[in-house]
Amino acid sequence: MEIIKLERVGKVFETKGGKVHALKDINLSVKEGDIFGIIGLSGAGKSTLVRCINLLERPTTGKVIFKGKDLTQMREWELNRERRDISMIFQQFNLLMQRTALENICFPLEIAGVPKPKAVKRAKELLKVVDLEDRAMSYPSQLSGGQKQRVAIARALATNPKVLLCDEATSALDPKTTKAILQLLKDINEKFGITVIIITHEMNVIQQICHSVAIIDEGIIAEQGAVSEIFVSPKSEAAKRLVLPGGNRTEKFSGKRLIRIVFNGRSAYEPIIANMILACQAPVNIMYANTQSIEGESVGQMVLQLPLDDVEAGKLIGFLESKGVMFEEIEEVGADV
Repeated sequence: MEIIKLERVGKVFETKGGKVHALKDINLSVKEGDIFGIIGLSGAGKSTLVRCINLLERPTTGKVIFKGKDLTQMREWELNRERRDISMIFQQFNLLMQRTALENICFPLEIAGVPKPKAVKRAKELLKVVDLEDRAMSYPSQLSGGQKQRVAIARALATNPKVLLCDEATSALDPKTTKAILQLLKDINEKFGITVIIITHEMNVIQQICHSVAIIDEGIIAEQGAVSEIFVSPKSEAAKRLVLPGGNRTEKFSGKRLIRIVFNGRSAYEPIIANMILACQAPVNIMYANTQSIEGESVGQMVLQLPLDDVEAGKLIGFLESKGVMFEEIEEVGADV
């Protein structure tokens, strides 16, 4: 069942230099209970898109449907009521510096008119959820980045939302803390059934936690689908730029006869390359190799440089095809003109 659906959403900003089309004809649907990723490079339009979901930015065109209701047609009081079911966390945490962790979590409950004893009880419960029971009376300046984000997550959960929007929520954190925060979001999704939408520029974040992903590029959705499918077989150039190690196909690797091989499931552990070299008696240059877990399944990729000789290269490609190994050619870069 869809909880959020965007139909032909567009957003135009009026600037001194003229109109800027930040979003163009966006069609997107998010299933209830999903962990959905929206990824794009800087300036692609992802932050504008997430702000259109809860109408912090009002779309110029199109519909934003939440739980079957079009938010763009609502009066302000109706919209504010629906927004209580859509919470948001940010890259810079946005905590109130003069309030303790407990008081920060109580804040949205105060705005909603919840009696103080009930609000404090709820805040303490949420501090337990985010594993910060012992930091209830700490101020933001006394907390690490990861702890601040945990408080921000607890605050976002205070009003029992149906959807949690995460706008670059881990970008300011180190890799270890990022992994812990993503695991917390995954646990919250599983425990409370809250739909999580993650906005990021990092493919690694998407691979760690998301079930589905939409790739935004220059204000349009270039590709969307299951994370595993897009990782294994990206169709759009935007997806290929994000999936390929280094993020930039033309700068990370140079040379001729480059191919990207994808392994999934059992094949991730098979010595395909070693067997290929032995069978074909031809050398290859391994430019990059990586294996990781996506939705509980081991998935890997490898970038190889094949021999320049057509016969040797043909034997290697034929071997891969005979074994059903998925691969794609990478366009030649760095060559003499």
